[in-house]
Amino acid sequence: MIIVTGEVRFGEGEIARLLPAFAANIAATRAEEGCEAYAYAVDVGDRNLLRVSERWRDQAAMDAHMGAAHMGELMAALGSAKIEAMKIDAYEADFLKTVLGG
Repeated sequence: MIIVTGEVRFGEGEIARLLPAFAANIAATRAEEGCEAYAYAVDVGDRNLLRVSERWRDQAAMDAHMGAAHMGELMAALGSAKIEAMKIDAYEADFLKTVLGG
């Protein structure tokens, strides 16, 4: 399993402007083979900070995702955005345990 986590700091108002592009990308990505979870979240304490969370079956699924047409569309939309900082990392992971809930 591949876990992807990160954050992107945008200029004022950019996240709101990009919401349609984010929503389209999330919907298309969640339909991809091998996508187990995919989400963006605006930080409650910082409306210009977008958190990224993904879970992929394997590296091949993540590679296919990165080459998907909808990712090209998202990158084009991000090309005009004011991005102040970005860091997104991928990790190989194995399930350890359920910490809370069921």
